[in-house]
Amino acid sequence: MAKSSGLNVRLYVEGNDLSGDANSLSTVGYTNSLYDIATLDSTAQKRLMGPVDGTLGVNGWFDNRSGGIHPIFTSNSGKLPTADQNVLVPMGASVGDPSCAFVSKEADYNVESGSGAAVSVSSTFPIASGVGPEFGVMLTAFADTHSSAGSGTVFDSGASSSNGAAGILQLFSLASGSVTVNIQESTTSGGSYTNFMTFSTVAAAGAPTAERVTMTGTVQRYIKVVTTGTFSNAEIAVGLTRL
Repeated sequence: MAKSSGLNVRLYVEGNDLSGDANSLSTVGYTNSLYDIATLDSTAQKRLMGPVDGTLGVNGWFDNRSGGIHPIFTSNSGKLPTADQNVLVPMGASVGDPSCAFVSKEADYNVESGSGAAVSVSSTFPIASGVGPEFGVMLTAFADTHSSAGSGTVFDSGASSSNGAAGILQLFSLASGSVTVNIQESTTSGGSYTNFMTFSTVAAAGAPTAERVTMTGTVQRYIKVVTTGTFSNAEIAVGLTRL
């Protein structure tokens, strides 16, 4: 993937596509705390690496429709949600393009308005579960719609890895039935694929929703998303980070 513009970025929060309401994202990344350990005989600063931190900042336009940015960001009876929020930021329109995933708390929500200007909103999502921001790749082209059980596009990772992986699912809508989203792997592109990561089964009434799952051990080179179950029109986005 070459240099990219903001036109190739999306914002998904707990199974809601807020890309049409957000106009900019800031601080999509992480920092490390540094502990000073300079001693009397030091001629320059010494530091140890501390815990990872990270925050996603969102700026957008006030939208009070069902599924809009205002009801999503105030989904706890008009207040900030208290539960962890699964956030996925795709940074490209194709399978294999970069992504960043957060398990966050919504720290604040602000509405601003003025004469002659559109009403704007802002919010921040710092990490909250002991897991830092996870830069990985998209296994869907933004969001894919599976009309029934089937397979997505194979992603060639270039090599296998041995430290496990984290996957994040954003399920936006499901017309009927129940769907299970799996991530499968193979040693060869046209070979036999097996599940190495499975998300919780979701019925139509359970959408929208989002989930992060992890696994340990080897992750093979070739990866794809597979849906199973009896259902119609599951709209999903899936990101994967090798750990």
